[in-house]
Amino acid sequence: MSSSGSQQSRSGLSRMKRNWDDRRPTAEEAASSAFPASPEGPTRKRAIISAAAAQPDATGLTAAQRRMRAIQAAIDSTPFVSVNTPSTVAPSSSTRVSSSSTNEEDVFLTSGASADLTMKKRQLPWDSISIRSKVTLSKQQQYVLKQVLEGRNVFFTGSAGTGKSVLLREIISNLRGKYANAQDSIAVTASTGIAACNIGGVTLHSFSGAGICAEEPAQLASKIRKNKKAMTRWLRTNALILDEVSMVEAELFDKLARVAMLLRKNTKPFGGIQIIVTGDFFQLPPVVKNSEPKFAFEAELWPECVDLTFNLTQVFRQKDQDFVDMLNEMRFGGLTDKSIKRFKALSRPIRYDDGIEPTELFPRREDVERANKARMNQLKGKRVVLRSIDGGILTDPQQREKILANFMAPHELDICVDSQVMLIKNMDETLANGSMGRVIGFCDPAIFKGVTTDGKIDTVEETYDATTAAGKKAKERKQRLIDEGKIEECPVVVFKLPGGKLRPEMVQRETFKVELPSGEVQVSRHQFPLILAWAMSIHKSQGQTLDRVKVDLARVFEKGQAYVALSRATSLHGLQVLGFDKAKVLAHPKVTNWSKTLQSTFEKDMDEE
Repeated sequence: MSSSGSQQSRSGLSRMKRNWDDRRPTAEEAASSAFPASPEGPTRKRAIISAAAAQPDATGLTAAQRRMRAIQAAIDSTPFVSVNTPSTVAPSSSTRVSSSSTNEEDVFLTSGASADLTMKKRQLPWDSISIRSKVTLSKQQQYVLKQVLEGRNVFFTGSAGTGKSVLLREIISNLRGKYANAQDSIAVTASTGIAACNIGGVTLHSFSGAGICAEEPAQLASKIRKNKKAMTRWLRTNALILDEVSMVEAELFDKLARVAMLLRKNTKPFGGIQIIVTGDFFQLPPVVKNSEPKFAFEAELWPECVDLTFNLTQVFRQKDQDFVDMLNEMRFGGLTDKSIKRFKALSRPIRYDDGIEPTELFPRREDVERANKARMNQLKGKRVVLRSIDGGILTDPQQREKILANFMAPHELDICVDSQVMLIKNMDETLANGSMGRVIGFCDPAIFKGVTTDGKIDTVEETYDATTAAGKKAKERKQRLIDEGKIEECPVVVFKLPGGKLRPEMVQRETFKVELPSGEVQVSRHQFPLILAWAMSIHKSQGQTLDRVKVDLARVFEKGQAYVALSRATSLHGLQVLGFDKAKVLAHPKVTNWSKTLQSTFEKDMDEE
């Protein structure tokens, strides 16, 4: 899930790790390196590479000289410890085809390649991007956070773009601070694998340890008692977070509430566990076969489990009040003739001079794959397949694959020059989850300096005398190391920022993981935080903020899909809607009726405070 404006959380893109062989350096080797690898793993710092990269370090070697020394060491199979070479992560394999790298845009020089080098940024005349990291909550969000930290059982909801995901991340962060000495007392869960991955948690089913929960509560409790880890989780948990509750069935909610009472021998709701629940029931409903969905708010124990219900009303995603009003009409299933006319007028094509096209949202994954593949096949530039490095304690292959399939980051990232891509992790306030860009090339981080004003990748010069046999051979050896994956070239992307500015970044690998409350990493994936972005599934778009969106409503088939898809857009200007049909955007009547009880809850509770 994601939000925009001043509420983006900050996390830098971690630096790539690679090694020349599979062993760790000895203590003597590490001590002799100018930039020893940390035994605790790489630090998460951002660095700016500039012309200073060409300056000698403490050893008297420039970056280019260190680079050549590393290459020669690899060729000679001589162990060498490099600034970019902590041997904690094995390199990924990749395949490459024809090379091409052009870009006509004027762009900023920024970004860097080494987490261990501290260098000055080259200042360009137009360089005015301001980076801020502080998350600012609205008064509504602050009030909800206060209630959570006081131990209240809370459900908070709100229309798309009201900062639910931002608030949830702050709640998780603050609860972890509150229970700093017992991190396994906080269970972060979600109804779906995708939602769980987005908040660094596990699915509700996985946390419960009860499988598909088909049995009665007493039988489920008996089953869990035989699973030592699951039983320990239930006993040690003080706070249970549940995201995307709209896809949780009432029956499952009641069962787990009663299971908790039995396991903990406590007659309080959920056995005395504090619960923090969030989601929008107007979005995707529970998946049921051959029957009408029964929502979590219809559960018998819902009123007993939830002390306070809050409806967030301040919209951050859309700034156009007319668009906000249109989406709210759609959300409640009461579109006016004026709004219908305006939605139908959005069928016009959207074209931009910067080359970033609207992301087309599809209800089915196979349509997404087909659309992205078709666009990739039209490109002629250098093409690279970047494979993930997967880990974690989970050994069951079927369970592993099921969880990994829900990661936004794919196992194989197939991209080429001119690919349209989306960032799927937050870097800072201006470059966040959902930022769109275009690949302009690939580069070895050790020699990357930035991007020039004419859109070309700038590197520390590596000198090869092509007129000599030795120079030609050295160049061929380096290319062979790249092809074998011993030197990994990273994608360089020019991202479009809000307001139209452009920002180039060398994107490096990040770790995506699913953790149990104990801190054990069930499954992890080390991959570049990018996906192809000509097309995307509506399901995976839930929680995303997109500047440019294209939707064909003739394809949607489930209540809530149209609202989810259209509400990803930040403005009417960036939204194209084909096949608009009022019948496609009707809300579920049970949700509409229930939502009427939420209108004044916030004001009443805040007035009493």
